[in-house]
Amino acid sequence: MTILRDISVMWSLIHTLVMFMFLFDSRYPKKKTINLTLLTMLPLILLNFILFLVCGSEGYMQRMLITLSLPSLIFFFILAKHRDGRFLFTFCIIDTLVLEIIYITNIIDHYIPGYWFMFTVRLLAYPLLEWFVIKKFKAIYHDIQSQVTKGWGIFALIGLMFYMAITLAMSYPTTITDRPENLPVFVLLLILMPVSYIHIFTTLQHQQNVYRAKEQENILRVQVSDIKSRIEEFSVANDKFSKERHDFRHKLQTISRLVETKQYDELLSLTEKYGELLDETKVKRYCENAVLDAVFSSYLGRAENRGIKVTTSIRFPEELPASDIELATVFANAIENAIHACEKVDAQNRWIDVKVIFKPKFMFQIANGYDGNAELDNNGIPIAHEEGHGFGTRSIVAFCEKYNSYYNFEAKEDRFVLQIDF
Repeated sequence: MTILRDISVMWSLIHTLVMFMFLFDSRYPKKKTINLTLLTMLPLILLNFILFLVCGSEGYMQRMLITLSLPSLIFFFILAKHRDGRFLFTFCIIDTLVLEIIYITNIIDHYIPGYWFMFTVRLLAYPLLEWFVIKKFKAIYHDIQSQVTKGWGIFALIGLMFYMAITLAMSYPTTITDRPENLPVFVLLLILMPVSYIHIFTTLQHQQNVYRAKEQENILRVQVSDIKSRIEEFSVANDKFSKERHDFRHKLQTISRLVETKQYDELLSLTEKYGELLDETKVKRYCENAVLDAVFSSYLGRAENRGIKVTTSIRFPEELPASDIELATVFANAIENAIHACEKVDAQNRWIDVKVIFKPKFMFQIANGYDGNAELDNNGIPIAHEEGHGFGTRSIVAFCEKYNSYYNFEAKEDRFVLQIDF
């Protein structure tokens, strides 16, 4: 019957590693991280399993902190992208959740011997916990890690204290099942730990929401500024045109005299000069909507000023499928991402192409040159490896989810494409 216990222990160790990998942010590419982890952690897990067989359950629990937790902590710290409270908190939250399942099943197994209950609960609990981590927690947690950079130290300390507290309470001086008088306190500790993690998580989410609100406010402030600049641009152009219209009668008289006297060279020179003056009154417009036009003018103008070749084909329907402010935010974030990507490549590969159509359906595509190093996650969303980046992409995805629209990020060789269909 001990084979069931042994399998469940190995099962626990492997799934601890798997769950941690889902939440862990590595400084290295995904493939290299996986290879290094397999080469290092699988032998370590095997070594600890052998130690478990030799020392028994109680003896191993007393040594696990030194033989497994500490070496794995050092290894993943070397690989970590965030070498601060974010890493330590991630490490502690996975270890403590796994240990909670192990300790609860150990206690119940003491009163329901035979290892069947222990084996069954562990067999089912870890895949269910992984499903929750992947489907409900992973994306949000990575999002929070990238946006919230402060306050993790105290949360990591709480996680570390819980880890040490439940480990010591379970195994020292003897296993908790030999000290039934301490069992109620231990159970309360096991309840307090997830409650505290829920509180920490909601606090982090609140910080994230505050961060997003500030970012949204900044974007709206930029958009208002762009619209004001666009209005001033049209105002200046209109003043120039009014002046030209006022002088137009005199210019016609001058042209008429040159024609009558057959001074064609002077006539040609004069018409070229008048043409140049008229060009100065021209304002390039991308679309009729003032908000969207202001954003295109601002961001595409910024791209051209940085030596990026810009091509456009933009046609919006009379009735937009979403708020113009929200659409403008999407275009602003997408073009800003494209500019950022173009700045990493040679001058000849710096280009941005914007296409918007509304027949047979409303859709748009923003393509740009890039250095070929984009990495997409399991949902096809670009992963931001630089501090302070990635919010724009998350904002675009949130917009698509809100309007139930299709989005696709595609990275091929030296071309990156974002496509959104309604």
